[in-house]
Amino acid sequence: MCLAAAYKNTQDPENLMCRFVSTITFRDKKLILTDILGEEIEVDGELSTVDLVKNVVVVKCA
Repeated sequence: MCLAAAYKNTQDPENLMCRFVSTITFRDKKLILTDILGEEIEVDGELSTVDLVKNVVVVKCA
């Protein structure tokens, strides 16, 4: 299983938005990050980086 950590703008600990992200979807012009427990976080932004080897997602937010 590949779970990721999602960060806002840069991969810094203070920018962590969600851990254990299992899916990322796009709905109503927003990114929806869903963690392994099914909790969803809506984010206004776009994908900046997805590194599946390091399990890191960076979302560019305004």
